[in-house]
Amino acid sequence: MKLGITETSIGKYGADRFKKMAELGFGYADFQLAQTKDAWYTADEDTLLRMIAETNNALSDAGVIVHQAHGPWDQSTLQQSTPEERAARMNEMRRSIRITAMLGCKNWVIHPNMPFGTHDLDNGRAEETWEYNLSFMQELLPFAKEQGVTICLENMPMVRFSISKPAEILKFVREMGDDNFKICLDTGHVNVFEGLNLGDAVRLFGNELRAMHVHDNDGRRDSHQFPYFGTAGWEDFGAALREIGYDGVFSFETGPSWDMPQPLFDDACRLLVTTAHHILGA
Repeated sequence: MKLGITETSIGKYGADRFKKMAELGFGYADFQLAQTKDAWYTADEDTLLRMIAETNNALSDAGVIVHQAHGPWDQSTLQQSTPEERAARMNEMRRSIRITAMLGCKNWVIHPNMPFGTHDLDNGRAEETWEYNLSFMQELLPFAKEQGVTICLENMPMVRFSISKPAEILKFVREMGDDNFKICLDTGHVNVFEGLNLGDAVRLFGNELRAMHVHDNDGRRDSHQFPYFGTAGWEDFGAALREIGYDGVFSFETGPSWDMPQPLFDDACRLLVTTAHHILGA
């Protein structure tokens, strides 16, 4: 079984986080490039190349592979109402994809753009949201292909945003119609929608599923809890993954509190490994 976890979940170990990740049972990392104010986006070229070399050395020493990287997602990226803001967003995404490729990673996870807000089902802008995203992703995709990177569109937890539910994500991916444009299934984001369940989402996505963010919640808030600490249906999720023959990485987007003492923190991470084995029936 291929197990992964968000690198920031083990971030309390700093520069040693990849070694610790491997020690705890995770051979694959979800690398975070979400915050556009981080040095990954602000550093000059020489500094960026040094950062990438240092990261690749640390990954190699630990024997950890970056399976997926998370593209930019912060409040600044919601501001895309002008051509200048759109161009800035495009540049951030291209830089993120380039970094992803230089880390030897093939899968780049991104949220849909939200240029008209997170409630476009209420403000009458849903059709414009779709067309904006289609135009944006069609422009971005050739660059991703040049870099050897697959864009993985992630389902969202915003219940009044038009490109949130699994069915809408799949519809968008099929309209893009390219082998380098696939899906990242976020389990917690599915669970906040009444009437949706994880197994059905997996079966719906089928071979379009390329990456995962695995975590739980109470069905209302996207709280990133451990599986079985919330209300998601994990047994059917595992069954569905077996049914579609998923052979990618089972990647967690949750982790223990950094305030936990080290022995407890490590034990909690090992619990995630045991939980993954149980869900997958391994």
